[in-house]
Amino acid sequence: MVAASDLPGRPVRLVGLGERAGPEVRSLAQRWIELLPNATVTDAGVLAGLLLRLRSALRTEPFWPLAARGIGADLAASGFCGDRAGIVGSAPEDVLPGSIRLLREAAPGALDLTVQERHRLVPALDEFAAGFAGGLRFRAHQAQEDLLRSTLRARREVERELAESEAHYRTIYTQGPVGIAVATLDGELVDLNPAGVRMLGMVERPALPAPVSDFVHPDDLESFLAAYGRLASGTAETVSLDIRFAGPTRMWVWGHVTGSLVRDDSGRPSHLIGVIEDVSERYRLRSSLVEASSRDRLTGLPNRHLTEVAVRQAFGGSALRVGLCALDIDEFRRVNEMHGHAVGDELLAALADRLRTAAGPHLLTRTGGDEFAVVLTDPEGVGEVLAVADRLLAALAAPFHLGGAWIAVTASVGVAEALTSTECPAELLRAAGVALTWAKGQGGGTRAVFDPERDAGEAARFALLANLRGAVDRDQFRLVYQPLVRLSDTTLRGMEALVRWEHPEHGLLGPGRFIELAERSGAIVQLGRWVLTEACREAARWQAELGRDAPYVSVNVSPVQLPEQGFVDEVVALLEGTGLDPDKLQLEITEQAVLADEAASMDALSALRSLGVRLALDDFGTGYSSLAWLRRLPVHALKIDGSFIDGLRHEHPDPVDESIVGSLVAMAHALGLEVTAEWVETRVQADRLEALGCDLGQGRWFGDARPAGWVPADSPRTIG
Repeated sequence: MVAASDLPGRPVRLVGLGERAGPEVRSLAQRWIELLPNATVTDAGVLAGLLLRLRSALRTEPFWPLAARGIGADLAASGFCGDRAGIVGSAPEDVLPGSIRLLREAAPGALDLTVQERHRLVPALDEFAAGFAGGLRFRAHQAQEDLLRSTLRARREVERELAESEAHYRTIYTQGPVGIAVATLDGELVDLNPAGVRMLGMVERPALPAPVSDFVHPDDLESFLAAYGRLASGTAETVSLDIRFAGPTRMWVWGHVTGSLVRDDSGRPSHLIGVIEDVSERYRLRSSLVEASSRDRLTGLPNRHLTEVAVRQAFGGSALRVGLCALDIDEFRRVNEMHGHAVGDELLAALADRLRTAAGPHLLTRTGGDEFAVVLTDPEGVGEVLAVADRLLAALAAPFHLGGAWIAVTASVGVAEALTSTECPAELLRAAGVALTWAKGQGGGTRAVFDPERDAGEAARFALLANLRGAVDRDQFRLVYQPLVRLSDTTLRGMEALVRWEHPEHGLLGPGRFIELAERSGAIVQLGRWVLTEACREAARWQAELGRDAPYVSVNVSPVQLPEQGFVDEVVALLEGTGLDPDKLQLEITEQAVLADEAASMDALSALRSLGVRLALDDFGTGYSSLAWLRRLPVHALKIDGSFIDGLRHEHPDPVDESIVGSLVAMAHALGLEVTAEWVETRVQADRLEALGCDLGQGRWFGDARPAGWVPADSPRTIG
């Protein structure tokens, strides 16, 4: 039930809302009565109805905060909160803020509000306050309008009626809570009632006439003079606006001013009358609500919004530099999982206390769930920002004793610092976030400093990744082939297929620029399938021209491809579809590819070997595999990593590299495996590798990677 009231303000009937007030709502209504001077215990039902309307407004979809304005207006119209003296349009100064505090603190529980509805309560209470003020204003303005109409009628009525109207006017003018001002068309204040004098913070009326502009806040003067000009010129009959004004004490007061143009008997503009209502409390309430929405309730720290405001203000002020530390608690989710969210909240509050001390004079904010930031205005350089970051990390070194348990946490910190003359706030915020990502990528518990060059490189890789998707469909990849030569007689034995990306902007890119991106993004599956398909087709063409003398083609298989279900079937289908003999295909794998999913990889390798496909272990010597593990691998050949071969390029080779290569060759031969040496670039290397027993060589000494068309012409003869 809600109250419907008549204009004097007392409830006249109850209107049903289709629901009854529960005990929590009735209890809150009883508490509300204590704040309202003219309300009695019997009025609890009316106040409960207002509470039910508030709950209905918060639950209505779509949410419309203005619905709460009517509730505030009805409270003002109810007569419960008027001055005991009965002056129209007035209320004790503590009625509105007291009601707002009560509803903000008690309504969520009494009205059983959801999290979303609790968030809606703030803008709803703002509109409630506006409605309350508007209700008081309506009653005051109603009386003033009656006064003005009476004054106009009095000019045509008998002197007795004129005297009565003037007496009524004088009572309101001298005793009313609303300020009334009279001004000339050219901007001179000539009269001001006692309420207006009090609003100016004065005991006695100022010396009049005086320019109206002298009492207006400088920031509001432009809009005030524009409205004044519309009235004085007769362009508008009434205007309304909120402005700040003050007397000699310069204690600024917010006032809602309704100005009216008064015309003489001939219809020409005569003077202006302004009705001024003190709405300072409304603005103070709004400010407090904004402040509440800008603070983190758990830690009391400024939130993300104020972080961004602080950075913008630092850039817009006199500071030459601005620093920012972005901090994130490592694995905070596990604290909630292991100890519960209540302990997690306690930990955040305790973290805030330590970080506040570590931040010292600099602004500490909470920007997210387990994220904090420190804003440094005008630091001496990045060194000072790093020092703050180190203090933040050190502050978390000692464990926290919460919920009967010791909890240890670490954090990652991203550090950024910029000149205010060359950067912008958004760039600094982004830079700190990027650096934080780098710090977490290092395993946490450390800090990272933003590096523009590294950021540019990562941005370029990100752009490449975006172009990589669909590059196969756009036919942007090309294959080139590098010979695998038998060292004993320099006969061509095989060709390794190497992929190149013909990028529309960056030109021809080697695999080092995009293979890792393809593996991380999953694009390697489609790319690897395309490489294998094209290589098998080309090798089948060589086979058709050269028969058994044709070289085999060697194709790299990524760690993502090898254990993939269906990979062996794809190879079988390719061999059958192209007519390529299985022993004319060699698949190169790495230790990493096998260990990624050892069981599935071993099954695939065994199946491929049983088909007759050649298998080679690439980059051998750089991993951690044991001899026993190598013995189990169903491979035909090893390819010694080029880093060991590089030491043999000179006339006097590195004895350590020579010994390692010799040992690897001997071990491979003991296992019945063929050995290929990579990175062969000089005759000295080729001769030394042959002397050490290497079977095949690959590198620039035998020829650079070239398109497939040159292979059949060169394959019958030796290379070297």
